[in-house]
Amino acid sequence: MTDAAFATEAWWNSYQEIVNDDPEMTLHGREAFDENFVVAVGDENHLIDMYDGRVQDVRTPGLDDSWSFSVVGSTDAWEQFVSEVPSPHHNELFASFYRTAVKGEEGYFDLAGDHKAIFQNFRSVQRALELMRTTEQDGELPTTGTARPSEPSNEAITGQFVTIELDGVSHRIYYEEAGPADGIPLLCQHTAGCNNQQWRHVLNDEQITEQFRVIAYDLPRHGKSVPPSSESWWSEQYDLTAERFTNTIVSIANALELDNPVFTGSSMGGTITLELADWYPDRFRALIGLEAGLFTPGFYIQWLDHPHINANDVISHATWGLMAPQSPEWARRETLYNYEQGANGVLKGDLYYYSAEHDYRDSADDIDASQVPMYLMNGEYDYLTNPDDAREAATAIGTGATAHEMKAVGHFPMAEAPDLFPSYLKPVLDDIRGVRDEPVPEVLKPSDFGITHNR
Repeated sequence: MTDAAFATEAWWNSYQEIVNDDPEMTLHGREAFDENFVVAVGDENHLIDMYDGRVQDVRTPGLDDSWSFSVVGSTDAWEQFVSEVPSPHHNELFASFYRTAVKGEEGYFDLAGDHKAIFQNFRSVQRALELMRTTEQDGELPTTGTARPSEPSNEAITGQFVTIELDGVSHRIYYEEAGPADGIPLLCQHTAGCNNQQWRHVLNDEQITEQFRVIAYDLPRHGKSVPPSSESWWSEQYDLTAERFTNTIVSIANALELDNPVFTGSSMGGTITLELADWYPDRFRALIGLEAGLFTPGFYIQWLDHPHINANDVISHATWGLMAPQSPEWARRETLYNYEQGANGVLKGDLYYYSAEHDYRDSADDIDASQVPMYLMNGEYDYLTNPDDAREAATAIGTGATAHEMKAVGHFPMAEAPDLFPSYLKPVLDDIRGVRDEPVPEVLKPSDFGITHNR
């Protein structure tokens, strides 16, 4: 840690040097990030004077000063934020703000001022705040994990297309698969606005593909599943509905002639397990809902598709706070990179289902999970749907639904934690196969599997 006490003059001097020497800030903040902002630590206000992506000064704001926005938090909230390994939801600015703004919880950050200015400078604001942790740790972060492991050679993954009909319109769906043709089908759904690349580590896991035919597809408008050429899709608002979503999944399973498949997905792919259990309980062998909840509000917002906002920056970097700081940096950066490939309006359209339509708070008892087992698995660093949300959903659904907390994991377990998530998934798959004698643990930890996952 730096010798200077947090938020003292000497500490801010170190912070200024770190920000101004940071290559990421140099790359993305120069000639653009000119928004002054205030960091409110308890009763003390610190004005960060920014120009051209560089910190010019840090001082107590005066009557002649102006700023665009303020990040407000208690001293305890800031100390947790800059700690070596922050506790869940204190690991990133928007992770903390969501718990305040949407969940109404205390002890987290609030944002005051011009939100448009924040979103116009999203990655620079995020980086500027994250470098406060670097400053507190004297320039070193033990959770970086930049050493990328060697990639498998001659991967067994194959990719091809299948055509499905949705409302009388043909859709060309891309999918990749690995594993024996007669293996148990494991159908994998990507998160909102992304694509099937998120599942490449599971597709390459030989212990999983020994028993399972793993199939990861791109929804229409995502990845290589381009919009249908028979429609003027560019002139229509895209809002994914629960009915359209479930119809697409079932249509893909039918087109591939999958017999009694297992379905898994994260985020919107996790929440949709509730609709699938409710509406199609006879179509699936089991449902594995990653990052699932009864109700997931707050993310159908204008900044995700706005003419004054670089939506690509906002959407991709919004993933950062959803991932665990323990996850290796190369995997987190790849998760972010996959999001940079999405088309405009697609993530926001997916989140219409996720945040506007999906709501089982008053109807969870409509689901009969005794017909199709449900495993709800949420990461401890997921600020949208944390492990308590999985437990609440499993309790509300009742018999057949179980909740499992995944330690040191966030919202994108299959992508951000390629060394850890398969170990968490395998006990569930063994349980589905009927070869596991003990129940799947309610809490899954890296140490349970002999994995040292950063810290």
